[in-house]
Amino acid sequence: MTRMDAKAIIYGETAIDKLVQWLRSTGEPQDLEVVVQRYLEILREMVQEEQR
Repeated sequence: MTRMDAKAIIYGETAIDKLVQWLRSTGEPQDLEVVVQRYLEILREMVQEEQR
């Protein structure tokens, strides 16, 4: 069974927030493949930051 403790919940900027900011900054629609790739990059960056 997977469990989650409320102490693990962190409020702040999420990967979705960062993705929306990036998408708006491009100024034009992006292919879904590009958006998904950028989202995965953002998630990877956030995990690496948290591990430091």
